[in-house]
Amino acid sequence: MAIFVLGLLALMANAEVDLDAFESLVKNAPDEALKAYQSAIAREDLAVADLYQLHYLAIRASANTFNNAIFIKALNTLKAPPFKTLADEDRAKILTNIGVGYRRRNQNEQAIWHYRCAMNTPASFQHKSALKVNIAIAYTRLEQPAIGYNLLKSVDRDMLPSFMQAGLLTALGNATFAMGEADEALSYYVDAATHYAKDENYRAVKQVSINGLGIYVLNSDFSNYHKALTDIATEPSLIEDNQHYLGWLRELVQQLEQNKQAVTVSTTMKAYSLGAANAGYASMVNAHIDKFNLSLPKVTSQIIVRDPLPVELGKTWCPKL
Repeated sequence: MAIFVLGLLALMANAEVDLDAFESLVKNAPDEALKAYQSAIAREDLAVADLYQLHYLAIRASANTFNNAIFIKALNTLKAPPFKTLADEDRAKILTNIGVGYRRRNQNEQAIWHYRCAMNTPASFQHKSALKVNIAIAYTRLEQPAIGYNLLKSVDRDMLPSFMQAGLLTALGNATFAMGEADEALSYYVDAATHYAKDENYRAVKQVSINGLGIYVLNSDFSNYHKALTDIATEPSLIEDNQHYLGWLRELVQQLEQNKQAVTVSTTMKAYSLGAANAGYASMVNAHIDKFNLSLPKVTSQIIVRDPLPVELGKTWCPKL
C-alpha cells in the first residue's frame, strides 16, 4: 500500500498534477485513485488538459470499482465545454471504457452496443482487435459463443503483441469450449499461457491454467491436472477466488482416481457445483455431469447485475446507433 500512498502524495503535492502517478493508481488501486481524483479536481490551478485526463482516467477507475456516481459525473463532465473537443477526439477509448463498465456489471447487451459504436470510430488496429475480444466475451456470456468465435477468428493475431495475443487466445478458448469443443479449447488455453509467460504476466499464466483444469479432468488426464494445480497453488489469491470450482474438481478427482464405477455426489459436491456455476464455470460443471453420468441436475449461472448503470451512456459519441 505504501507505493499507492506515495503516488497519491505525488499527485497532490505537485504544482502540476502527476498524471503518471495517477494512472498507476488507476491500474493498481482504483479506489485510491478515485479519492485522489476527488481531491485533485477541487484545485483551481489545473490546466484544462490535466483536468481532462483526470476525468478520463476516473472513468476507467470507476468502471472497475462500481462507483456509478463518479462514473456518470465524469462522463457528463466530458460531454460539456471545455472538454468536449478533447473527448470527441478520444471517443473510441471513452466508449470502450463505458463498455467495460457495463460488462463488469453484467449488462452485456449495453457493453456490446458501446463496443460496436467504438468500432465505428477511428482507432488503431490494436484497439479494434481489443474491441473484438471484448465483444466476443460479452456474446459468450450471453450464451452466443459462435458470434464471438467468428469475430475472434477474424483478428490477425500475428500483428498483436504477446499480451494481446494471450487475451485473444483465452477468449477463443472460452468461446470454443462453450461450443462443445473441449480439446480445441485446451489448445487455446495452453497457447495463451505461453504468451502470458512471454509478457512475464505469471499470475495470468496461472489464471488461464485454471480454465484448462476441468478439461484435463474431462479427459481423465490426472497427471497434467495435478501438475497444473501445483503451479496454481503458488498463487493463493487465485485459490481463494476460485475456491468453489477448485473444490468441485478436487471432490470429483478424488473419486475418479479410485476408479469407482459411479461417483457418489455428496452434499458438499452439490454446494460446490452451485458455487462454481455462479463463478462462471457452469458449462464446465455440466460437461462433467454429462461425461461421468453424475446424479446431479444441470447447473446454471445465477448472474446478478450489480449496481446497474443507465443505458446508452455513450449516446453523445454514437448518434448513428
